[in-house]
Amino acid sequence: MSVTLESIARRVGVDVSLVSRVLRGDPQARISDEKRKKILSIARNTNYLPNRMARSLRTRRTKILAMLTPDITNPFHSFLFRAVERTASAAGYDVILCNTDDSADRFKKVVTTLAEGHVDGLLIATARHVDPAIDWLRERGLPYVLINRRRSGNTDPWIGPDDQRTGWLGGHHLAGLGHRRIAFLMGRSEIGNMGLREAGYRAALAELDCPVAEDLIFRDLTDRRSGYDCAQALLALPRDSRPTALFSVHSVPLDGAMIGIQKAGLKVPDDLSLVGYSASNDPDLTSVCIPAEEMARAATQHLLERLSGEKAAGEGVLNTTLPVELIDRGTSQATRSFKA
Repeated sequence: MSVTLESIARRVGVDVSLVSRVLRGDPQARISDEKRKKILSIARNTNYLPNRMARSLRTRRTKILAMLTPDITNPFHSFLFRAVERTASAAGYDVILCNTDDSADRFKKVVTTLAEGHVDGLLIATARHVDPAIDWLRERGLPYVLINRRRSGNTDPWIGPDDQRTGWLGGHHLAGLGHRRIAFLMGRSEIGNMGLREAGYRAALAELDCPVAEDLIFRDLTDRRSGYDCAQALLALPRDSRPTALFSVHSVPLDGAMIGIQKAGLKVPDDLSLVGYSASNDPDLTSVCIPAEEMARAATQHLLERLSGEKAAGEGVLNTTLPVELIDRGTSQATRSFKA
């Protein structure tokens, strides 16, 4: 027979609510040290587990958050999830991870289920520039925070990297090394942060009077295969039309492109300079690095403050842009014709 709060209360001779407060670690619970120790001893020796469903009915809280990710295989999102989970756990919350495959229909289906009282709040890393599903979520009053991606406007609680600066750093770095044929790889155009990264890239090249090689702009790359195919297409170009450098602002297609480059026997950076995009502050190749863990911690903390009542729904809406930096790992070098 499973041990319950009621059975512990009967054995100790106290009220059920008092047992619950002791097991929650409530310092204000008025009980003798002897009975407190007895409650804790019984719970420990019988492997007592709290009934989450019963507790949620009483408190209208599940103590569960959900994080929605567009691609569970993308290492970037594993960095986010780990930091979300650590921050939530410290506050007594569990986190479930939901993969949407970057599908608006899948997002709506997942959120419809979660909004039935299964979670207290959402951390959403799937937003699109125009995203009616989030409007639907707002109407239901379920607290949420957008991470990394954002919608148009600034009414959503959001925290993410400086996407325009991301594109600017990589573009300025390569153009400053004398590269004029730069391949630029990005994700889906309807995702707002991709557009900002492209805008930053173009701005950097314009500052250095470097023309943008429009035929080397590759949009809507979503997976490793598309990155690999992109590399194959580049390598099929006549030698004098090939890029001397490649900059990807999406980490997953870059993985595929690097496989294609390696299969072709090209050496980095001798044959091709590379700049990538990373959630790690210790990347393997020269990359624009995003403070993913800081971003996830701040988003989770903001959501927890909403849930605890420390921050009202309309108070201090989170709208935070975090700085990014380029870390040089030696995968880019000046062109042979470059003169400093």
